[in-house]
Formats: sequence, C-alpha cells, structure tokens
Amino acid sequence: MVVVVVAVVTAWVAYSSRYSPLSTGTFSAPETRSVKALTDGVAPTRYIVDAAAGQHGRIAYDLANDGRFPVRVDGLASDHAYGITAAGWVPVPGNGELMGGHASDVRPFPVTIEPGEWVVVWVTVTKPRCQSGQQSPIEEVPLRWSALGRHHVYKLPLSETAGGIREIALCHPPRALRHLEFPES
Repeated sequence: MVVVVVAVVTAWVAYSSRYSPLSTGTFSAPETRSVKALTDGVAPTRYIVDAAAGQHGRIAYDLANDGRFPVRVDGLASDHAYGITAAGWVPVPGNGELMGGHASDVRPFPVTIEPGEWVVVWVTVTKPRCQSGQQSPIEEVPLRWSALGRHHVYKLPLSETAGGIREIALCHPPRALRHLEFPES
C-alpha cells in the first residue's frame, strides 16, 4: 500500500512539474500612438516606443490554455524586463466584440483560463532615457501562473519565431522611423 501511494505521489509531482499548457498565437496589437509597428519591407519585425522618456505604451498579446486543466495567471513575475511597468488582461471577445478589447476593458490579474480558452494580455511599457545607439529590446514577458497545485513562470515570447508576435524596442535609432508598417498620413 505504501509503495502505491509513493508511486502515485511521485507521478503527480513529475506530471504537475512538467505541465506546461500556456501558449501564445499570432495576435499582437499596439494600443497607444506612442507604439509603432516596424517592418523590414517584407514582414513585421518589432514594435518601437516612439515617445519621450517617461511616456507609456501598451501592446496586446494573446495567451491560450492548450492544456486539460484550468490555469490561474497571477500577473507579472518579479524577473520581468526593465521597462515593463504593468500587465493586465481582457476576455475574448472584448467589449463591442473587438479582438483584444479596448484599453478601458483591461482588468487586473489574476485570471483563470479554462482549457481551450484564451485571453488577451495587455503589457504596459515605459520609455526610459535612451542614449545614442542604445538598444533595449523586450523579448519576453514572464507571467506567474499555477495549475494542479504548482506554481510556475511562463515566458510569453515576443520574437519572430513566435508566429508573428513582435518584440518591443524601448530605445531605437532615429532611422527606425523610416520602416513604419503603417506610416501616418
């Protein structure tokens, strides 16, 4: 009997430790005029924060639960990148059936994502004082989450390898503005 209990507990610990149901898809969108989308002329590449130091920008990314059990997302992990100042979420679909919702719809964490469902995570960044030639990309957003009684950190990837999701550049060279995906009229 003791052997069976030890085997069951060992199996549960192993499974719950490796359980990794969160994923991101291909949705990302800037909300504020201070965030601009760049392209290399062929494909989207990144978002830049084109604002004065101290100004904020928001970008939305999708987050799905591809697993078999509910997942509770508690918010930003303590090891998040410099420049990320907040994160919140919006249910899908958002207010007015808008994909990603509106900025006024953003709710504070925590949120429970049921199996097969997803939410939109809104990431707020703050523009630092940038030095000439300085690059300061944000390539991931670490989120604290739990399932099956275990706590984890999911690093939401913001790279071209994530299916169209874009990283955020807080500092950029002035010539970057020549590569706007949606030039303003």
